[in-house]
Amino acid sequence: MLGGGSWGTALSAHLARSGHAVRLWLRTADVARAINERRENPAYLPGVPLPAGLEATTDLAAAVSGAETAFVVIPSEYCRAIYRQLRAVAPPALVVVSATKGIETDTLSRMTEVAARETPGHPLAVVSGPSFALEVAQGQPTTVVVAAADLSVAEAVQRVLSSRTFRAYSSDDVVGVELAGALKNVIAIAAVIIDGLG
Repeated sequence: MLGGGSWGTALSAHLARSGHAVRLWLRTADVARAINERRENPAYLPGVPLPAGLEATTDLAAAVSGAETAFVVIPSEYCRAIYRQLRAVAPPALVVVSATKGIETDTLSRMTEVAARETPGHPLAVVSGPSFALEVAQGQPTTVVVAAADLSVAEAVQRVLSSRTFRAYSSDDVVGVELAGALKNVIAIAAVIIDGLG
């Protein structure tokens, strides 16, 4: 899991509860230490206990060493730089999953387009949906969609994510899933304005 914000930490907790060994990469050593020693991310999910099986690190190479899947969960404006760093240390068969909502400002590229340019040769998928980090971290029922151009990649990531309380659906509509994730807040704000205007 690359990104130790609320969403990355919540997904890490969910995957660890589901029996996966999870390495969470983040930049801040103090937060990594708190996660490892106190089982809590005080910066983004204070008071939410994190399960065993979740290890935090500030070493990107160590985070992805031997990994089968890497979820990239960082703000869109930093994704390209992280994907460039990932290219140098990623295992050859690593599946790269974007869990970032947004469009790159300078290029107007979707996150899987950025990932394809910066980590060529790796299977790519995107995960998005009506989910809230705190609810996922608490194990509340959640649903998302995993999309990939190769449906078998989407289905493989779907199996990794799915649990009794976390339902993942698979799709080959990468563009639709990414645009829906990026535009949902814009549409929500517009809907509130329209409602307010009567």
